[in-house]
Amino acid sequence: MNAVSVQPLPDQLDIAVKVLFTDVDDTLTWQGQLPLETFQAMSRLQQAGIQVIPVTGACGGWCDCMIRTWPVTTVIGENGSFWMTQDSLGHVQTSFRYPEAVRAKNRTTLLRLGQQLSEHFPDVGYTLDQPYRLTDMAFDIGQQAEVPAETAIKATQWLTDQGISARLSSIHINAWLGDYSKADTALHWLQQQSDLHPGQCAFIGDSPNDEAMFEHFDHTFGVGNIRRFLPDLKYSPRFITASSGGYGFAELAEVLLNSQAT
Repeated sequence: MNAVSVQPLPDQLDIAVKVLFTDVDDTLTWQGQLPLETFQAMSRLQQAGIQVIPVTGACGGWCDCMIRTWPVTTVIGENGSFWMTQDSLGHVQTSFRYPEAVRAKNRTTLLRLGQQLSEHFPDVGYTLDQPYRLTDMAFDIGQQAEVPAETAIKATQWLTDQGISARLSSIHINAWLGDYSKADTALHWLQQQSDLHPGQCAFIGDSPNDEAMFEHFDHTFGVGNIRRFLPDLKYSPRFITASSGGYGFAELAEVLLNSQAT
């Protein structure tokens, strides 16, 4: 959808959503925090039978924390490298898109490219959670560091020019080796769910790193802070919330719950 076609979030939606895929940073969170309203919204959606599934560039360690402490039973992490599921006994299982031998080879290549990136862009450093990443690299451009947008864009392009996948989010550059994306893995997960299909799913996000989800799902939403990225997106959300970050997520949750009740 073209950026100029993005509409304000209506009061009612004529869709029956069973799964709400959601980005995490600056979509569930805002200014580095998870608002109480967001957590309550996730819990209410779960109680109403709408499964919330974070689809994130966050590291494996952070995903493990989410699935064990949030009202979610599935998390797709590191831009689609894996998904974690938790059963009724609280046991967590991780399903990777690639086998360990391939992941080990990729880690060696990524380590070399990360060193080269630091030589070309000294201001772009690893995120503090890099040691807890299982399959990718992440560089801090807006979380604790303040990297100029032009530099972040050039660094992302440099990584892409090396033949690897690289995506720019509101706070990170994520880079990985592999023919997968957030959307590809979300759809791969869906194929294994006999009682679900893409038409029953929605997605909400905030940045260019979510563009594949906006492209491949019909029911898409952006939180208010996505506005600054809209002119540069080839694929945009269908609707946009008035509020930013997790407050925008809570706004969408209220509309989904109200629509379900009618």
